[in-house]
Amino acid sequence: MNSTILSGLLRKLLPVIVTIVVLTLLYKTYGAWDYTIKNLPEFFKLTLEHFEIVIIVMIASTSVGVFLGTIMTRKGWEDISPVIMNVVNIWQSVPSLGVIALAYGFLPLIGFSGIGMVPALIAIFLHTVAPIVRNTYAGIESVSDDIIEAATGMGMTKKQILFRIELPNALPVIMGGVRTSTAIIVGTAPLAFLIGGGGLGFWIFTGIALVDTGIMMAGAVPVAVIAMFFDYLLEIGEKTIVSRGVQADEGKMAF
Repeated sequence: MNSTILSGLLRKLLPVIVTIVVLTLLYKTYGAWDYTIKNLPEFFKLTLEHFEIVIIVMIASTSVGVFLGTIMTRKGWEDISPVIMNVVNIWQSVPSLGVIALAYGFLPLIGFSGIGMVPALIAIFLHTVAPIVRNTYAGIESVSDDIIEAATGMGMTKKQILFRIELPNALPVIMGGVRTSTAIIVGTAPLAFLIGGGGLGFWIFTGIALVDTGIMMAGAVPVAVIAMFFDYLLEIGEKTIVSRGVQADEGKMAF
């Protein structure tokens, strides 16, 4: 029993330990640590901007993605569902740098500035909402018809079935989409710097422009850490909000 627990802990901790060691080596080897210490106020400012971008886009993508994915499963929306799916797929198929460039060029045509955090937020949102839409749709569609019929037979309304049956049972799949989307958001957020959106992309692209690996790593390594941080938070959140019964069913399916 003890060996089983120990092996389980090793499987969980080993990737984390290896990642920390690799990131620390990168930080120390290329002088990123010294550069960060010398520019701590700017580091905290850029990190805060990066967190702001990630959190705002994550909330927007989750809200809109779950809404659109849910709408696609409702009766009467069958004809519009393929249109919604095609639109969000096209948004994601455009390279992230291309989305930033399109926001910069298109928004001024409709009276908005193409420079600053707002255009960056819009561009990243358009690029990252698709996984949540797809997973929400797939998760709700995967709920057994027998369960829905039983709930209907008990006198539950369509609204009650949606919020008490369909969405709770679809949560594991939806959370998978949220985690995928968040990883894309964190990785795309550095591009916000290119149109004045701020964030750690400032150090990354400054390092590239100056051919200074230390400055580049000082921005890139924190981005990797932020990605792991949000993924860990979402994993904990998933275990908290998903009912144990659904988790058990997911575990059996995985096995």
